[in-house]
Amino acid sequence: MAKKDTSESRSLLSRKKKKKPSVKYFYWLVFLCLCMGALTTMIPLFWGVMNALKAPRDIFAFPPKIFPEPLSKPLEWEWENYAEAWNKVNFTRYFMNTVILALGVWVCSLLPSALAGYAVSKFRSRFARVMAFLFFVTLMVPFEAIMIPLYLTVKQIPFLGINLLQDKWGGGMLAIMLPAGANAFNVFVFKGFFDDIPNDLIEAARIDGAGEWRIFLIIAAPLSRSIIAVLSIFSFMGTWNDFFWPMVVMHNEKFHPIMLKLYNFSQQPVSESAVLAALILATIPPIILFLIFQKQIMRGIALSGLKY
Repeated sequence: MAKKDTSESRSLLSRKKKKKPSVKYFYWLVFLCLCMGALTTMIPLFWGVMNALKAPRDIFAFPPKIFPEPLSKPLEWEWENYAEAWNKVNFTRYFMNTVILALGVWVCSLLPSALAGYAVSKFRSRFARVMAFLFFVTLMVPFEAIMIPLYLTVKQIPFLGINLLQDKWGGGMLAIMLPAGANAFNVFVFKGFFDDIPNDLIEAARIDGAGEWRIFLIIAAPLSRSIIAVLSIFSFMGTWNDFFWPMVVMHNEKFHPIMLKLYNFSQQPVSESAVLAALILATIPPIILFLIFQKQIMRGIALSGLKY
């Protein structure tokens, strides 16, 4: 009986309303829309996997061939396309470049965002409200509008005169890591999460003599582990898929992330099948990451208020 009550409490509609024909039709309509959305996402991925196992002449055949030939002998498909892509791209090196870059972006992004979100949420001064407004205004500004000023900033940091584009140790990685610290989206998410922490708990800690740093480290940070996990995954996937900004600021090829390397690989005299195989290989780590942490992602989204 308890399970029945719990399941009904989680539903937006009562069981009686669900039996109405109009509600049933609506649910079926939503289900069909979700299926169509899933198909539009999966069909290009499926098409890429199949074409990566074909000879180049079969990719452009008309009428198009969905599956590689011979269909009954998968071992005779063009599996060497994946071997060619792996060897020519040197995936091991560029995977590691991307992982190092993702870790740097993660450190530079999450810690300042968590501190800023806590300050905006729990400090009720006029200055905090002004800073919150300025942070959130930047969410409305497209990246293209700030790209040139950002490039000029990382080329010569004001008052320091440091050129991050000439970084000898990271080949321009710092020009990607450091700007990630000004992430208004992360600040917005952290603020929404910290708003749900009772102020009485914070005030009790202050009365006991705890400073703001101690309150943040002992109370706020442990309670925000779920949202930190979600934003960490988002940060990793964003860095893994990033192409345009690394292309602008990174000029040393041996430090390139995987997506930029794949672009350079596609410009070389290689077959279309090998290029598709390289793209499929590059999509595997984010897919595995999502499959492993999908429960944490959904739980963190629900707790953080991103659903709104």
